[in-house]
Amino acid sequence: RQRVGYMPGRFSLYQDLSVEENLNFFATIFNTSMEENYDLVKDIYVQIEPFKKRRAGKLSGGMKQRVNLARALAADPEVLLMDEPFAALDAQTRETMQSELLKIWSVARKTVIFITHQISEAVYLADRVVVMSARPGRVEDMFAIPFGRPRTLEIKRDPRFLEIGDAIWRQVARRPDRVEAEQGH
Repeated sequence: RQRVGYMPGRFSLYQDLSVEENLNFFATIFNTSMEENYDLVKDIYVQIEPFKKRRAGKLSGGMKQRVNLARALAADPEVLLMDEPFAALDAQTRETMQSELLKIWSVARKTVIFITHQISEAVYLADRVVVMSARPGRVEDMFAIPFGRPRTLEIKRDPRFLEIGDAIWRQVARRPDRVEAEQGH
């Protein structure tokens, strides 16, 4: 359990607990404290600190996901599994969270498995994009992303970025489950 941090797409905080209580509770599950792993979460913590006494249920979606990310990192896991963590966020907050995740990765160098249906998000964040089939999930194709790090939002306008996104989309569009759905089967 301590080797893998998990961040779901849905807000998985205890709504009646404060931000601070949520973070402390999850840290104690992993026999650690937020102070012990502060260096790992400090960029996020600075943003959520003014809200630490607020109940989680009263936070905006973006702030809830910042707390969720800090919670997922509480045990300093080797692997961070993120299941569509930014799907419910507005476009601006989503891009901010993507940049924050890249900053955290540049410091912590964790293995991140990031599940998304947004191709541009996958290309922006990943070193490799894996296209999976529908049930049962199988690897259909893998794309190496040639961009170095650090990455900035400007990379999304690079013609190579768009070409890779188009290639991934063509692979996704060829999936039998997608073709059947488009044909109304």
